[in-house]
Order: sequence, then C-alpha cells, then structure tokens
Amino acid sequence: MNFLIVPKPVFTSEMTVEGYFIVSQYGNAILESTKSNPLDRAMDSSFIDFVSDVGLEALTQNKTIFLPVTQILLLTDLERNIKEDISKIVFILDENIQSDEMTLERITRFSKMGFRFAFRFLGDLEAIRPFMPYINFVFLQVDVQQLVPQARLLQKAFPHATLVAADIEEKPVFDQIKHSNIELFDGPFYKVHISSGTPQNALAPLKVNYIQLLNVVNQDDFDFKTFTRTVRQDMALAIQFMKLVNTASHSRTEVKNLNQAAAMLGQREIKKWVSAAVSSALCADSPSEISRVSLIRAKFCENLSRHFEMAIAQENLFLLGLFSVLDVVLEMSMEKALDMIFVPGPIYEALVNHTGNYYDILNFVQEYEQGNWKEISRIALMRNITISQIHTAYKEALLWYSGLINMEIGQEAL
Repeated sequence: MNFLIVPKPVFTSEMTVEGYFIVSQYGNAILESTKSNPLDRAMDSSFIDFVSDVGLEALTQNKTIFLPVTQILLLTDLERNIKEDISKIVFILDENIQSDEMTLERITRFSKMGFRFAFRFLGDLEAIRPFMPYINFVFLQVDVQQLVPQARLLQKAFPHATLVAADIEEKPVFDQIKHSNIELFDGPFYKVHISSGTPQNALAPLKVNYIQLLNVVNQDDFDFKTFTRTVRQDMALAIQFMKLVNTASHSRTEVKNLNQAAAMLGQREIKKWVSAAVSSALCADSPSEISRVSLIRAKFCENLSRHFEMAIAQENLFLLGLFSVLDVVLEMSMEKALDMIFVPGPIYEALVNHTGNYYDILNFVQEYEQGNWKEISRIALMRNITISQIHTAYKEALLWYSGLINMEIGQEAL
C-alpha cells in the first residue's frame, strides 16, 4: 500500500494507555504537496482499510482507536469498510470541517450507529460549539500555558466531553497538569529520560540478573550452561523460554529441560529471544507503552535494514531498536546504561553519540513514530526507498509484536 501510518498512544493520568490515535500520510508527502488539487486524496480511506486488514489487536491491543476524517470522507459510506467493533472507534473531525446542515446530518447518522467523535480544539470556542452535541472527546491543541485555563473553559461549556491534552513533549509538563480536569494525554513525553541531577539508586536485584543474562548471550560464542544457569535465576523467564522452544519445535517429543531447550534453539535464536524477553522484563515497572515501543522499533529497524543497504547487520539493528529506550527503563543516562551492557560499537555510537550508519536507521524510525512525514519522505527520496516498502516494513513489525505478546510466536517470528 502506498501510504504511511502510525498509532500514537493516549494516556490516562496513571500512565495507562486508553487508546491510540492514527496519524497517516498518503504517498510521499513532498511529492503529494506539489499536486495542484489538495483534495485528490480527500475521499481515500486507505487507513480504514488498513485497520480492518491488520485488526485492532495488532494496531491497538483492542483499545480505543481515534481515526481522522475529513468533511468529504464523512459523505461516504465509511461504515462499509469497518469490520471492527464500532464502540472502539472514534472519528476525529478535521479542524477545517464546516458545520453545514449536510455534515451535521451525516455526523448524526454515524452517532446513531454507535460511532463516537472527537474534535481538535485550537482555541476558538465558537468553531467547536455546533459539533458539541456529538463530541465525546476534545483534543486541546493550544500552548502549554493555556492548557489548564482552556480546559476549564471547555469543561464549563461542555461538561460531558472528555478532554485530551495534545502533543505533550516533556514529562514535567505532564506531571504538572495530570491532576487537573484534563483526563487524557498524548505526546512523546513518556519516551524521554529526564535526569534528576542526583545519584541514581542501585538497580533492583532482578534487573541486575536481566542485564547479566544480556551480557552472557551478547558474547560472540556464549556457553549454553552459563546461559541456562542464569535463566534459572528467574522462574518466569525459564518458563517462558521452555514454552517458546516447545512451540517452535517440530518434534513430537516435548523438551524437558533448559539445557536441551538451549541446544535445540541455537545461539542466534536465543540471543534474539533473550533480548526481547529481557527488554520486556526491564520495562515491567515502566509505562507499558515503553515495552511496545522498544519491540516494534527493534523489528522495524531490522525490517528496514535492506532498504538502508545494511541487511548484513539485521541482528545488530534489532538490538539497536530494542536498547534505544534503556535510559528511560533504567532511569539513567544512555551512556551509563550501556556501560552496564555489552553492545557492539556501532550500536553504542548510535545510541550515545547519535552518529554512524546505525543512527541513520534509528533516526528514521523515531521520525516515523512522530509522524514527521516530510522528513520521512525526504529520506525516502534520497535513499530511493518507496512508500510501499516503508509501509510493509512497519506493518510486519506491528504484526510481529502482536504475535509476540499473544505468545503465538515460533522460531520464524523471532
């Protein structure tokens, strides 16, 4: 498919994910911007087809999904292409939408079907007023200093709407407003490590075990006995590993012990399993989205490797994406985090110094996560990467992650 799409999380004040809103771009943003008629793609619903194709399980883990719609798109039979639970879907009305009679009739029709609606509030109360009988969520896209005052104004005028603070970039801002009358929050604030300026607390014993396990398997030719001895220190990891091997095994005989399991799976697959499993375990006391980000990044980086002419480095690029949130997970600078974990030099250069070929891919993935489509399009043009290739690489990463968390993975998925 010739479009880009990324789900961005919407958090509660407790940092649990309430749902995801979809950011999409048809074709190359730079080339599309040169077209004479900006409405050429206005009736396109490819992103809705994508939701139905991939499914809410892979895209949002069956949480609420916020889908953007234009005025022209509202005039189509959107519901015909939607196969998912309608109660999970919220249409975000374009800020340029007009409150004419036909549009309001269409919104009324969709509301009666069970669809919900959201509106992007840019500070003009009169612009949103005609739609408020149908609006369930309001995304506040105003200056940070105006978030709380504008939220008070909206809550007074429209008490039944759930207020969402949009584009929160810094954790201190979230901490400041999370106890206000704003209920939901979106933005990259949860992915940024903020230094406290004070010495870091010692790592919990369990995290030390995980890091030790990573260092064991990241050696060029690690010893299976050392691996299994380390795995035994965490019963949950041991059970998960045995389940994985028995699922991946084509033998009718069940694998009975860790040593046999390790020999059957082999070093390459063990390395990737350990990296993914330990990353998830390290993220256990972080926002759940951190684990999701690290795993999807890992697979996306791996999938993009051949398009960046680095197919030979697939395994390292997987680790690059996986370890790219270590500073947040371990609550320390990336440099200190990587002093504890053995990683190849190019990964260190990318994560600490933001240099090298590996960083080119990581930067691309991070720009993609933010929906910075012009930058993605520019890089794609420079590297002769098609939008379809990017779309496929990301879609496969989403499906891989969905299979991983549902324990439906085998040797091929890893």
